[in-house]
Amino acid sequence: MRRTILDAMRNTLFVGAALLAGCAGTVHAPYPPIRADLSPAALERGAAIFHASCESCHRGGDAETASGAPLRELPSYMGRFYAANLTSHAEAGIGAMTDEELARAIRYAVSRDGRLMVMPSYGMGDADLAAVLGFMRSGHPLFTPDSVPAPPSKFSFFGGIGFRFITGNEPVERPASGIPVPPKAATREYGHYMAHDVYDCASCHTDGFSPRKTEGDDVFAGGMAFVDPEGRNVHSSNITFHETGLAHWTLEDFTRAVRDGLAPDGSVLRSPMPRFRGMDEMEARALYDYLRSAPHRKNAVKGARPRLTAASVRPDWVAEEQRAGDVPSAKTSVEGEEEEASAPPVPLAQTPTIPQATPEEDAHAGVTSSAPTTASGSAMHTAPGATDKSAASAPSAKHDAANTAAAGPSTLASKPAPTRKPRPAAPKVDAPALFVKLGCASCHAPGARYHDRLAKVASRSEAELVRWVRNPEQFLPGTPMPTYAELIDEKTARALVRWVKAGGLATLPSTSR
Repeated sequence: MRRTILDAMRNTLFVGAALLAGCAGTVHAPYPPIRADLSPAALERGAAIFHASCESCHRGGDAETASGAPLRELPSYMGRFYAANLTSHAEAGIGAMTDEELARAIRYAVSRDGRLMVMPSYGMGDADLAAVLGFMRSGHPLFTPDSVPAPPSKFSFFGGIGFRFITGNEPVERPASGIPVPPKAATREYGHYMAHDVYDCASCHTDGFSPRKTEGDDVFAGGMAFVDPEGRNVHSSNITFHETGLAHWTLEDFTRAVRDGLAPDGSVLRSPMPRFRGMDEMEARALYDYLRSAPHRKNAVKGARPRLTAASVRPDWVAEEQRAGDVPSAKTSVEGEEEEASAPPVPLAQTPTIPQATPEEDAHAGVTSSAPTTASGSAMHTAPGATDKSAASAPSAKHDAANTAAAGPSTLASKPAPTRKPRPAAPKVDAPALFVKLGCASCHAPGARYHDRLAKVASRSEAELVRWVRNPEQFLPGTPMPTYAELIDEKTARALVRWVKAGGLATLPSTSR
């Protein structure tokens, strides 16, 4: 009996070792005859795709270049994996690789030495693939040579066996060339192309590792396992339009989420969901309509948010933004004069305790108006094209003032001075609570993936950091950080910045990487 058990264990280990060796074996995949397109239009297109689909894996938290990074998003039981160094360094990066070798890696997920990699394979059309290659060859700062090679990826024993069984150690089947890019339009055809072949929504939002999983009935139903920056297990959301998915999401909800990283309830989309910054309105409409047409699948993924109903009420910041959109113009013409007309700042609901900047501080920061004010506190404006009639009124005003002075004190006393309306109390901001509520702590708290990066930039000017907090994509197009401009105004952002610069991060609990 004992010998039978030992023989069974030995045979299991032998088979496992053989399968694991198969994972390390080379595979056969063609070299697409596609060359880098360096035209201006192609570089713009290639940059948008790279920032959305490649940068978040290949640029580490504190790196300025796409020099590779550990793939912490993958479950540890599979092994330890690293994204490749994509800088132009000849040995450590892609400087010595041919365009055909790079095209094979992107289209088939096959490395230069012929091994199947744990990365998505992209079925994008030849023109889009050439555009991505062009951007990678463009000399962009992301690809500044870095001499440090990425560590080799290694499967665990069971991870290797599972990968071998699931993939068959064979690359996905698709032609080496001749793949067209559908006409760009707000059509389901173009939405299908973006969801499956460019942004690869299907791979992440469908459970499993099989290269053919996106051809099954559960496509887009979510459930794929990942690890977030705090080391917690998370599963991709159901993005079909079932009640357990995106039912009742509007086009505006969807666009804000995938482009800016903010869900309809104001919460931050969970990592490792990327931000598709370069997605324009036409692409958003195409993707939205295509997903609405996909089969609705019931899958209430734990932790996914938010699930809306027909009666769901959007938070104040969404409602304010929609009302502000009804304002016809920032300037309104009245009888030949222009008066500033601005929409009210977007409030943040339930953000109570660091006081906002005082008027004196605002003046120092250059945010208050420099126009003189009258006794009632209103700014005095002179129209750019003032007429002779308005100029001629000045002597009359002096004459009236002289008559008033000659009338004596009794006349002056009978006309009480206008009272200034009290200004509303400046709202308070609980910076630590808001930092956590906005999801910043998951990336920037002590021990988190981007903590060191925030600690380094805290020495920059307050004005620059305020702009970064509200619109980080203007500084780093591929950043996973959400765009908060529609959620918090400048004064709220300034309160957060001052808290960070004062060492507030040190007061937060440490989070595991």
